[in-house]
Amino acid sequence: MASAERMNTTAAMVAHMAPSRSTTPDQLARLIDVHLGDLREEQPNWMLAPSPVAGRGVFATRDIAAGELIFRERALVVGPTARKGSQLNTCVCCHRLLASKHFLCPHHCTLPVCGECADSAAHRNECEHFQRWMPKDLTASEEQPPAKESPSEESDPQDVATKEPLGDVVNPLSLRILTAVRVFYLSKEQRALVDAMQANAERGYRQEIIKAAQCFRKFPTTDKPFMDQLFRVVGVLNTNAFEAPCRVDKHETLLRGLFPLTAIMNHECTPNASHYFENGRLAVVRAARDIPKGGEITTTYTKILWSNLTRGIFLKMTKYFVCNCDRCNDNSENGTYLSALFCREQGCKGLVIPVQTKTLQPDWRCLSCENVFPHAKMARYQDFALNTINNRINTCSVRDMIHFINELCPRFCPPSNYVLIEAKLNVIWRMTRLGAEEYAPEELAHKDRYREEILAILHKLGAGECTLKKLITEEIQ
Repeated sequence: MASAERMNTTAAMVAHMAPSRSTTPDQLARLIDVHLGDLREEQPNWMLAPSPVAGRGVFATRDIAAGELIFRERALVVGPTARKGSQLNTCVCCHRLLASKHFLCPHHCTLPVCGECADSAAHRNECEHFQRWMPKDLTASEEQPPAKESPSEESDPQDVATKEPLGDVVNPLSLRILTAVRVFYLSKEQRALVDAMQANAERGYRQEIIKAAQCFRKFPTTDKPFMDQLFRVVGVLNTNAFEAPCRVDKHETLLRGLFPLTAIMNHECTPNASHYFENGRLAVVRAARDIPKGGEITTTYTKILWSNLTRGIFLKMTKYFVCNCDRCNDNSENGTYLSALFCREQGCKGLVIPVQTKTLQPDWRCLSCENVFPHAKMARYQDFALNTINNRINTCSVRDMIHFINELCPRFCPPSNYVLIEAKLNVIWRMTRLGAEEYAPEELAHKDRYREEILAILHKLGAGECTLKKLITEEIQ
């Protein structure tokens, strides 16, 4: 793109991003068709329509068999997640891992970029954009942006070390806003599609922008039209974007991608469709169970093996709704007891589960002695199990994790509890990714046993041919 055609002022950018929030269903369908391009089937087995669940949704135009492809979709825009713990020395364009030092753009936009991408058309606009805002140098003497309020879980950027030289430091607060900046450089129809999407007006999202603005000397915070539009874009991303794994060479990173059609699908805790991503840029959606003609095609916004309570808290805090699906109304979750904890009464080893299903602070009842416990007490035990197991996941070798799961966990956590299930998934994942040849036969046997236990839970839930099943049986690499 010639420099004369680029948007060199904030005013030009806002005009280029003309809002169209009164998009009709027909207009939305047309925008989705344009977005899908050559990936749109001539006679798709889905359509957009008003949904009794929430606003609009995706519905089957004919009977769809379990395992059948529903659609594929390229990301409309992608960028780095800048999540806590992620490797920030990853190229923002090609996503390859960079050297541990001197990996920032030579044009001083302060974005991590490889030598090949630094002068590419893909990087040019955003590079000039960040330069105009004049990023602050991250040096030992530079005062860091204040952290008066913590951002939401999804947008939790890691703390920035300030004692390293400029060439080695990436500010995750400014890095995370890159995806929103890229939206401004989409085509007119692509931007119209972004603007037609739902955006939750969460105060934390505005704080995310304010904190990012503090990373620059000339961020246009006084330009209300621009800031309102930026707030809208950040809201769309935080409401609809997915974190999708991308592997380049031997380096795997999580990308933040906006897949509009995938995002339009409504939530169900045990959905009839599931999705996975191919190298961070392509979403693939398949039927997990048979879907009848006219049935709504649903996905899940949470992890499918989370407990009722955990899913409910996540949906309330991040998606701002309370799910009322059949699974959420069954405190046994189809007999899987993913929420279960051990009874704390002396001499009783029964399982304790939440009594109510319509509250985030339920009473708990033992299935054996029938004693009732307050939520505050059981929440402490759940937090103890969660912290203990997560600490082990983050610090232990696979061999130590197997010992921990088999020998120590049964003392404080029932085998059905979702946190222990997460630990078993972690072992399966690490052993699969690292290669089976590195493990002894008995360790491989434990992995196989964990897999069968999780598959049995998925079967009880009625999850069908879901993505998790395909991942742990290695049907999806």
